[in-house]
Amino acid sequence: MGVKAIVKHLNARRIFTRDGGRWGVGQLHRLLTRPTYIGRHEFNKRAKSKELKPASEVIDVAVPLLIDQATFDAVQAHLRARNPKVTPARVVSGPPLLTGICFCAGCGGAMTIRTGKGGRYRYYTFSIAARQGATGCKGRSIPMEKLDDLVAAHLERRLLDPERLEEILATVLDRRQERAERRHAHIAELNKRAAEADARLRRLYDAIESGVADLDDPALKERVAELKATRDQAQADATRASQAAEGTGATITRDHVATFARKARERIRLPGGGYRRDHLRALAQRVEVADREVRIMGSKGDLS
Repeated sequence: MGVKAIVKHLNARRIFTRDGGRWGVGQLHRLLTRPTYIGRHEFNKRAKSKELKPASEVIDVAVPLLIDQATFDAVQAHLRARNPKVTPARVVSGPPLLTGICFCAGCGGAMTIRTGKGGRYRYYTFSIAARQGATGCKGRSIPMEKLDDLVAAHLERRLLDPERLEEILATVLDRRQERAERRHAHIAELNKRAAEADARLRRLYDAIESGVADLDDPALKERVAELKATRDQAQADATRASQAAEGTGATITRDHVATFARKARERIRLPGGGYRRDHLRALAQRVEVADREVRIMGSKGDLS
């Protein structure tokens, strides 16, 4: 029996751990590989942070023997033979598309990756079933490529449809038009403020030239400086606002939207592509797999 089969055997017969919990694959594997049972307990093996210490710091302590060395060695040989790390290199490479966001709809457990046929095939298997057997969850095992394509194809149909993109774009363009109108109104107000300040300055200069106002009057000097500062600041603000308005980007047409939709649909079909993974994760925060359906969840704004 392999480790997983033993875990299923123990949990199915309600043979629990000494703490009364269910067995898990990792927990049982640690038990089967612990040298304490052959009379050699490893002391000072981990630091307070739980990280393994260097072998030079580990202290072997003699303890009573529970099983013989030959039995222990046979178990270790069996575990090494079944270790997936010694199988040939996987044919399929690249990070799984749904890692961290895919869960079992029944038990809520996160998916893990399993391989078959020497690594040529990969499956999403839900972790509670993988660790504890069918007593923890009946479990599901789905070919990775099938589930990836199913989720990506659904998002492609629903979210990258040209008509839907045009509808969204119309809303965006309406907002952009409103911002442009507000910006132009603001520029006009700044130009008006600069023109009014300049007109007042001219009237003051006319009064000085005609002798009505005295240039040596401190109050007059202060008023001239104030009007100059107001005019210059308004002109500078209007120039910056105009430059920003000119750099708002080119007009987006129906043809642009159709081209974008076609390119995006092509790229989201590419397996293992970074675009596909990034685009999907920008839209979906959770994928739940049930017997007859797959539920894709995300924010309403992103998925609507």
